[in-house]
Amino acid sequence: MLRVSDLMASDVLTADGRRIGRVHEIRAVQDGPLRQGTQAAIRVDALLVGRGTVGGRLGYHHGQVTRPWLLRVIFQRTHRHVREIAAGDIAEWDDERRVITLRPGAGS
Repeated sequence: MLRVSDLMASDVLTADGRRIGRVHEIRAVQDGPLRQGTQAAIRVDALLVGRGTVGGRLGYHHGQVTRPWLLRVIFQRTHRHVREIAAGDIAEWDDERRVITLRPGAGS
């Protein structure tokens, strides 16, 4: 079974081998099939690759948090370097080397 911690700090490569960056954050959603009849399963929705993911964890990325204004400006600027990779764009994951390869056309 794959754990989220296994994906963290993995290098992300395009299909032609170009390095995009390293996984710093994983976005998960709870919309899978019902488990034990009460809650939906959690699935990985996207990988956040690159520096600047701290602001997203604090809510500045989606505009949920707007104050203090100085932090908002700083986090918005650093978030420009973050790339969001949809889970469906992952073609292969090498757990020994900790390398994620994307499908052709993804991550360009």
